[in-house]
Amino acid sequence: MEKIFALDGVSFHATLPMIWRAKSEPSDDDIAIWMYDNFTLLRALATIEAFQPENDGDSATGPGKTLQRLEFKIDLTLNLIARLLAQSIVLPPAHPLFLSADGMEWICGEPAPAQGEDILISTFISPKLPQPLVLPARVAEVRKEQDGTRIYATFTHLNEEMRDWLSRTVFRYHRRAIHTHHR
Repeated sequence: MEKIFALDGVSFHATLPMIWRAKSEPSDDDIAIWMYDNFTLLRALATIEAFQPENDGDSATGPGKTLQRLEFKIDLTLNLIARLLAQSIVLPPAHPLFLSADGMEWICGEPAPAQGEDILISTFISPKLPQPLVLPARVAEVRKEQDGTRIYATFTHLNEEMRDWLSRTVFRYHRRAIHTHHR
């Protein structure tokens, strides 16, 4: 899938489970819950993805190595719990998409949202934590294509903390994709 809309800043391309639904103006309580859950998810992903165990053959000891082994065990436990939870969750269909800190572009089948419509996007950005990132958005552009309707939606109601964490996550995934591509 080629990006055609002008996503501001850094973005990354992935095929992820996602779903959208029409959502009129959300309440302040809904927004607060979504932002807290999103912040918690993105922070947890950053913590899980930041840990890289060192060589198993390294026999050094000390408090640092003990802490690393403990972190590895916690990471392994969280990974197993996530896999168990993922088995009980029915994920929405995966769509090729571009995600930035400001919006999302994807191709969807019918029905498609209309330009100017307020929607709620739920996307599972990592199999490590089977929890959706829930983002209120407004459809900025709609374009009919041969294989569906291309949608570009800009995020609304993101507080500064959420925008910062989403930007960090997008940058991390973008950097990882470039690194993988250039190997």
